[in-house]
Amino acid sequence: MQHAVRNAVLILAGLPALAGAQGFGIFEHNTCAMGRAGTGAAAPCTDGSAIFFNPAGLAGLKGVRISGGVTLIKVTGSFTDDLFQDQTNLDNPLIPVPQVYASYGVTPKLGVGVGFFAPYGLQTRWPTSFDGRFIGYDNKISTYYIQPTAAYQVTPWLKLGAGVDIVHGSVALHQRLDLSTTPVPLAGLPAGTTFGAFGVPLGTDFADADLEASKTSYGAHFGFIAKVSKQLSIGAHYMMKVKLDYSGTATFAQIATGIVTPANITIPGTPPVVIPANTNIDQLLAAPTALGGLGVFSSGGLLSPQTATASIANPDMLVIGLAFKAREDLTLLADYQWTHWSSFDVLMLQFAPTTLLNQTLYENYVNTSGVRVGAEWAASKDLTVRGGYIYNTGAAPDQTVTPLLPEGARNEVTAGLSFKLGPMVTGAVAYQYIHQDDRRGRTRDAPPGVMPTVALNNGLYTFTGNLFGASLAVAF
Repeated sequence: MQHAVRNAVLILAGLPALAGAQGFGIFEHNTCAMGRAGTGAAAPCTDGSAIFFNPAGLAGLKGVRISGGVTLIKVTGSFTDDLFQDQTNLDNPLIPVPQVYASYGVTPKLGVGVGFFAPYGLQTRWPTSFDGRFIGYDNKISTYYIQPTAAYQVTPWLKLGAGVDIVHGSVALHQRLDLSTTPVPLAGLPAGTTFGAFGVPLGTDFADADLEASKTSYGAHFGFIAKVSKQLSIGAHYMMKVKLDYSGTATFAQIATGIVTPANITIPGTPPVVIPANTNIDQLLAAPTALGGLGVFSSGGLLSPQTATASIANPDMLVIGLAFKAREDLTLLADYQWTHWSSFDVLMLQFAPTTLLNQTLYENYVNTSGVRVGAEWAASKDLTVRGGYIYNTGAAPDQTVTPLLPEGARNEVTAGLSFKLGPMVTGAVAYQYIHQDDRRGRTRDAPPGVMPTVALNNGLYTFTGNLFGASLAVAF
């Protein structure tokens, strides 16, 4: 159970932060921006989504603008092990990511608004036959932001914007427990003795672990846009890190192993404990049991619930961009994104009531960079065409690529359209393809408190993604 609770809290903590951004972050929070590769630091779309892409963009917007949409994410991937070259495929569902924005031009210089979106998220679903099921086979993290925002035109060439981040995070983890790697809770045994020492084979499922937890916290975001000339604008957007103090309960459902002891097993001690031949191991795991007159399992049994807590911060992020109006109908855009992933280095885990399970986990993430280039062409007064390209580096080092998030460097292409549906209504659609570099990784965890190394890597992860966006915007 030590490994199970430890991994449960690892997911609980969130393996921080951004399908189109690094780590497990999501940057596709608006169909207009998605079509042009998420560029917008210097010239956000005019549908209120500036709240996320650069809050300064609210200044100068006229009237009321309301937009809403969804990005559908379909991820495919696999793991091929080194020894047998067996391939296991991801079984992810189609994941919807919603976004809603509302803005109001209070004066020609002052704009206000509020946005709702999910900039951090992850779902990985593997078959329960996959070797990585002991780290996690069905894992989901969702982090929703509500951002009240205001912006002001300070001078004819400078806009400033800022707002508050109200952040709600939730996690759900399902994983199997491996009996062979579970410590035997009997007095007299050397510390760390596992069931594997008594002949239980590696990969013996004996329980299904489930964890759910949530937390709400707060942060802030800031931005500016400067008009350098009639054609050129520059802008920057900074979103603060947000600390989430998660707390959750891991519960366990037993899976029968059918294992019985083939002969008497004597446990050294005073007096020694004898586990008789033909003892049903499943019964010992399920509930408190006395052997040789000694209570060898704690109250509630080995599969009793455990409370797990951890504090983690979604990393801060800085985006700097340019927008150049090459022609009256053509705008070229470029953004650079930096994400402070190195803040996810060491994670302290706390348990109750079994404080002996407290752990220090080493992740050693690195800061990441992303480059985005996009173009927007007003083909007519009713139709706008967009396209773009994205490159992101990976946050996870070679030794921490696991079934939870086998992420890496990515190349992505995007395309999109906006079209007038009426005097006040505009529709938009977009598509994004993600190709991630193949990465070697592992399916088994390092021992508690031990820094993982590439020596644990036992196969190759592949990953691609297809994203579809659609939205409606109303201006009046």
